[in-house]
Amino acid sequence: MKQKIGFLSMSPELSAMVRKVGAQLPEAEIIIEDVDPIDDDAPLRGARQLEKECQIIITRGGTAIQIGPKVAVPVIELPITFADVLNTLYWARNKGKQVMVVTHTSQDHDLGPWPEVLGITVTKVLCNYRQEIREMVKKAKELGAVVVGGTLPVEYAALINAPSCLILSGYESVFQCLQKAVEIIKATHKERERSAHLQALLDFAHEGIIFLEESGRVGYVNSAAVDILKAPREQLLGKEIAGVFNKAAGRGSLEGIYPAPGNKPLVGKVIKLDNLSVIANIVPVNVEDQFIGTVVTFFEASRLQSIEYNLRRQLTRRAMTAKFTVTDIVGRSKAVDCLKRQVEVFAATDSTVLIYGESGVGKELFAQSIHQLSWRRRGTFVPMNCSALPKELVESELFGYEEGAFTGARKGGKEGLFELAHGGTIFLDEIGTMPLELQSKILRVIQEKEVTRLGGDGLIPVDVRIIVATNSDLKQAVMRGEFRQDLFYRLNVLPLYIPPLRERTEDIPELFEHFVRSFSRKINQRIDLGGMRSIPFLREHRWPGNVRELMNFCERFVAVASHHPDRDGLLTQLLQDSRQEFSPDDGPPLAKEGSWKDSWQELERIFLEKMLAESSLTKSALARSLGISRTALWKKLKKD
Repeated sequence: MKQKIGFLSMSPELSAMVRKVGAQLPEAEIIIEDVDPIDDDAPLRGARQLEKECQIIITRGGTAIQIGPKVAVPVIELPITFADVLNTLYWARNKGKQVMVVTHTSQDHDLGPWPEVLGITVTKVLCNYRQEIREMVKKAKELGAVVVGGTLPVEYAALINAPSCLILSGYESVFQCLQKAVEIIKATHKERERSAHLQALLDFAHEGIIFLEESGRVGYVNSAAVDILKAPREQLLGKEIAGVFNKAAGRGSLEGIYPAPGNKPLVGKVIKLDNLSVIANIVPVNVEDQFIGTVVTFFEASRLQSIEYNLRRQLTRRAMTAKFTVTDIVGRSKAVDCLKRQVEVFAATDSTVLIYGESGVGKELFAQSIHQLSWRRRGTFVPMNCSALPKELVESELFGYEEGAFTGARKGGKEGLFELAHGGTIFLDEIGTMPLELQSKILRVIQEKEVTRLGGDGLIPVDVRIIVATNSDLKQAVMRGEFRQDLFYRLNVLPLYIPPLRERTEDIPELFEHFVRSFSRKINQRIDLGGMRSIPFLREHRWPGNVRELMNFCERFVAVASHHPDRDGLLTQLLQDSRQEFSPDDGPPLAKEGSWKDSWQELERIFLEKMLAESSLTKSALARSLGISRTALWKKLKKD
């Protein structure tokens, strides 16, 4: 089934280009709606016509911003690229040496020295409204300038007989925009599938889930809620929440079922229902700042006690100390050398580190290395995977709780991980999964260096270095409203990007030999790799699971190699088996621009500027403390 893409056009030339490009996309059906650019209401009429049969609409400039909020399908902008503008300026110079570029504010480009190279003088004017464009075109005629812009400025210029040149989007720009539209349509379809999956998951979740409409009546209740409340679904739906809980459990404490003033979520609220105690989260739901209802999730307190007991046993078995140092980072590639230098530089400071990297690249290894090289190395290293615990437990684990904070709370309370990490380092892996309601508390710890236990009101000072890690794009999470912007900036002080294994394939043979030796010692076997010809083939595999996958592969190789005479054949066979486990598209690389050398030099410059800004040292004093000359320091601080 073809993806139906609507194109709202005000230019015959642009329509022709879109038809030409659209013919190269067999999976898309392009429906073009040509409208009169001078008619102020024509774009919206055309967009509403397109939305009847299209899944997405493409248009240019301010038109996309104008119609976007007023139609029910996504609207994306066909951008005017720098190359498009430069090409138009090239032809405009034949009409005059004075040029006025009139574009929407979303299409601004730095022209650099090109106007001078083309022998023309260019004035840029950025507009948001049609009236502004009309006035600027009139001014261009008064100045004797050639008008360069989109369809609207050119049409206005034609009405007053002013010279003009239309900026026409190039083939590549149109092709990429149409491809983007196809991907958005696919993603939307995928989202609908996810919604259907979510519906199924809600009905099979272990937590009770109730959705309250704005009126306070039950609009949805899942199977777990029916089981916990011991009431038929039909007796719950459409009922007031007070009646639901009273009917389900006799007399009950209904405090906290309704949202707090200001529609703020309530987390970990203990509610007593006759002989049953449940722990509930009450979260208001807002759409475009309009309150539409409340989601109540809850589970029996006895379940929390069981989870906490098991977790405590695991933490007891695991000493909170770092095991790895920078010498345990295997590899001699430029990427690894750069990473080791960054680790050494970061360890000399106490600033927050944000480690980026795909799953399996060894983010905790680098976090431990930073801790081991820092002045905090004698303190504890406390790791926590933010996605490994139910969100109900995350707060109590991080910040601890006071005695009586909830049913089943340990007598005397419990200190949280921040308190345990006092004087040392806390490592929060998969920080992107941290619930929004807890992100503000993490921010407070960073800013105030104090924590408050769950159920308490006292402030406990903590001296902790924070290192966090993520395998997701936090900037995108901020844009989606899933991650606090202020917290992102406080965490992203010292970013450390760990490339996936496929971007440093020269390290793979050395890693393979390292892991084989390690696993061989564990089983008291000696696996001789001398003379093996197939080891270079390891570099051809994508390794979507990165170093972790390679380590597991080596364990499998060692387990079989001691009983296999042909080790080259064994390695080749295991590689073939691994390729069949994942498709070639698994494990997309994280985007990383620029060379490692440039990245390191920029990071070093930022770090040195930070030291100068936050200390009372002069440049000469800083150079002496670093053991370099003042000239060398000046070169490091110089921007290219």
